[in-house]
Amino acid sequence: MFKRQIDMRSEPVRRIVALGESTTWGFTVSSKDKCWVSQVARMLEEFQGVEIELINQGIGSNVLTPECPSYQYSARPSALERVDAELIAHDPDLVFLSYGLNDSRGGTTPEVFRKAYQQLIDRIRSAIDPVIVLVNTYYMHEVLYDYAPWDAGDYDVNEVYNLVTKQIAEANDLILADVYAAEIGVDWIIDMDHCHPNDLGHRIIANRVFEAIVRNCSFVASKMPKETLIGEFGQQYGNGPDRPIVKG
Repeated sequence: MFKRQIDMRSEPVRRIVALGESTTWGFTVSSKDKCWVSQVARMLEEFQGVEIELINQGIGSNVLTPECPSYQYSARPSALERVDAELIAHDPDLVFLSYGLNDSRGGTTPEVFRKAYQQLIDRIRSAIDPVIVLVNTYYMHEVLYDYAPWDAGDYDVNEVYNLVTKQIAEANDLILADVYAAEIGVDWIIDMDHCHPNDLGHRIIANRVFEAIVRNCSFVASKMPKETLIGEFGQQYGNGPDRPIVKG
């Protein structure tokens, strides 16, 4: 059934804050500019025509909530404990939230995860009003699902977590970037550490996040012409290889 998209933001974005874990920070890219967060910011800048301040607050081994059973083994503080100082204080126009993989592997139940994610969203929205993008779990190789103390997850648990993330996005009118669907089973986009995406994997994630934003926010089209370019195109390039423009 046809459904026209609702425009969630028409004004250009000036500041992005990304809150998440190691893949958000950029593990294991060959250079920081290849991190999916940086790539998305550049693509948005290209099409909106306005420079963006990017604040990447990803932390390796970070989790959403201190209620995670593996919290003591995580890189603290959790998202709920640092959201005020590391996200809200920057008053961003656009927010990327990327949690789920460490939480599921660390033994957080889906319902605790749902409750904590809702608390995080409520905290943000009670103070500021950005567009929020939820990034679901990342794909990694099954060998690391047996790596204690991060051994409570598996591919079936990922599906449950992704369903919960989708439900949270729908209930709160957030943008969902389904990066897992693009990554799952594609082993050549995963680094040799079996966990993090390589440069190609980060490009795949960036494309998914960018697509999700474009589908929901017209600001990305700020630089697009207001009149058709079909005439100018035909005059410059013709009607095909070695074929002049057809007139009349």
